[in-house]
Amino acid sequence: MQSPSNPCSDIEQSTLDLLRDSAKMQMGLGLDYDSTFMEKAREKAEERYRKAEEKRWEIQQKIKDIKESQIEGDTDAGEIEAEIDDLEQRLQELSGEQKGVTRKDYDSVLGDLEKQGLLDSSAERPKLTSKGARLMGQGLLSRILMSLERKGLGPHKIEELGEGSWTGSTSRPYEAGDLYHRIDIERTLLATAERGAPLSQLALRDFHVLEPQHNTELHFGILVDQSASMRKQGKIEAANETALALAELMRLRYPEDRLRVFTFSEEVREVQPWMITASTVDMKFTDIRAALRAYRTRVIYLPGNKQVHLITDSAPNFLDGEFVGFNKAVEAVIQEARLYRVNGIILNIVMLDKEEELRRFAQALAKENLGRVAYVDTENLGEALVDDYISSKRDLLRGG
Repeated sequence: MQSPSNPCSDIEQSTLDLLRDSAKMQMGLGLDYDSTFMEKAREKAEERYRKAEEKRWEIQQKIKDIKESQIEGDTDAGEIEAEIDDLEQRLQELSGEQKGVTRKDYDSVLGDLEKQGLLDSSAERPKLTSKGARLMGQGLLSRILMSLERKGLGPHKIEELGEGSWTGSTSRPYEAGDLYHRIDIERTLLATAERGAPLSQLALRDFHVLEPQHNTELHFGILVDQSASMRKQGKIEAANETALALAELMRLRYPEDRLRVFTFSEEVREVQPWMITASTVDMKFTDIRAALRAYRTRVIYLPGNKQVHLITDSAPNFLDGEFVGFNKAVEAVIQEARLYRVNGIILNIVMLDKEEELRRFAQALAKENLGRVAYVDTENLGEALVDDYISSKRDLLRGG
């Protein structure tokens, strides 16, 4: 299922669910009993046990037939006894077949994904391949876009592009209808001098205007808190899945843009979006300033527009390798946020909790108008960030 506003091919829900479950295992998270992966494993177990029962019945019938032939005296007694012993041994082996799910069934489900090139199960934990992660991102993105469209949000065709952010590095002669604020004063005066006329004889033919050059490139950052509390209530899964969906949206629809993903707790690490499920910096405390600084220094000298979403459920409490508590950590984050404003980087703090220190943190940022703060439920995180990215992109394309 693909529409002009949805660049993703439709992916079966069962395949998407299996990839999501595999990603959870890669992150060291447990699976629910009713998860798709567990359901597939139970199906494998039932099929395995059914085949074992069929084989047992076949062997029992064969033993019965052999014994009947022995009574009739058609075959050698020694050969018959040897064959019966062999069949009874196989029957005993089949009798030990477990009815419930075994490791063999888990491995069979993993093997199906591995045959499709979506998973590498050779390590201690299964690992999504780049193909698997991107397919998962496409499936997530497709469903996010469909949900946004039902709500009247998301991508829509832009009939006319505006100017976007621009810098005039070239000039051309003035034409009727050009905006006066684009007049290139230096080039205009030079044109007058080139024809040997004084400034008092400035003529219309001397006027030049700056030729606008579109700069709609967007550097979009996601900073994912991986401290211990994020591993509860589906928070880390939602953040990682959002990063994968955004990566696919940019790759398929806006390839000029660049998504940068950083994971952080007490340390900060930049990762390729498709490798985010393999990145773990699972520690106790939260150094938000370090994450913000890492992104700022990464993009500060790059051309284009820049914004970042920091996803967390914890207030800052860690700084430069040591626990410093809330007040000192917030002060450092405020200082970093001021640098964001100076450097024209839009800062968004996405909070997955509403505990008191987080509220105080949000108030501290809002007091100086240093960034946007939003409280988002985990189930709506993907839609919120995808819609925000699309809105930002639309504004750039329209010149707003």
